[in-house]
Amino acid sequence: MSFNADLYVERDSWVHRMDPRIKVIFVVLGIVTILLFKNIFVVLLALVLTHLLILSARIPRENIVWVWKRMIPINILIPVLFVIFYPEGPVVFQFLFLKITPLAAVRGLALVLRLDAIAFLVFSWIFTTDQTKIVRSFVKLGLPYNGGLVLALSLRYIPTFYGLYGTVSEAQKARALDLGKGSFVQRLRQYLPILVAMIISALRTADKLGQALESRALGYSGARRTYYHDIAFRPVDYAYLSLILVAFVAVLYVRFGLDAGLDLINPLP
Repeated sequence: MSFNADLYVERDSWVHRMDPRIKVIFVVLGIVTILLFKNIFVVLLALVLTHLLILSARIPRENIVWVWKRMIPINILIPVLFVIFYPEGPVVFQFLFLKITPLAAVRGLALVLRLDAIAFLVFSWIFTTDQTKIVRSFVKLGLPYNGGLVLALSLRYIPTFYGLYGTVSEAQKARALDLGKGSFVQRLRQYLPILVAMIISALRTADKLGQALESRALGYSGARRTYYHDIAFRPVDYAYLSLILVAFVAVLYVRFGLDAGLDLINPLP
């Protein structure tokens, strides 16, 4: 089973060319906007707009289906829990203590649509921004350099150690190690050879990584870091930022000035 922590899809679209800092601001303000509204039609509109954004970036539909498959358990579980534990309104069906009410189902549906909209908003950023630019955008926005380095190393070595785990597991299975046999404690003990090999590999990797960082003067006070691939605002990025901020101010006015979007069904006050 292969695993890749980098979900970036290389394309030449307007979303890919957008400065990654603009995308971070857009995602944060988008999440705040979605959380401000409770109306089911408003969050459904947000979900549709996130899909249109992903499609405009020419992301393959297979990636969209992949996200939906990951969201299916949540989409099923939350409405069921709302119906069971938060029955509200007229009861249409009752069996023992279980009361089925349309209002509870609608509330659960509104919540999962909100979570879906947030998920696709975040994935629209991940699909269109490679890991290097994600880290650089956080550093440019004020994240300390060491924090950005930790983030970059984490993104880099998660798939590496996952692949190593698969390799060691297959090697041990080839030596007749049965990981699915016995009680729970016995199965845990059978993972010890894999755990030992992973720890040794992690220590070796950490030692080599430390030497590499030390050779690049990491931690040296007064050093000015330079980057082979840096990011910079273009004139169109200022236009994107202005449009996002104006749209967010308009959303705040609709939400708080007009007091709209709080009703579950009716979006108008």
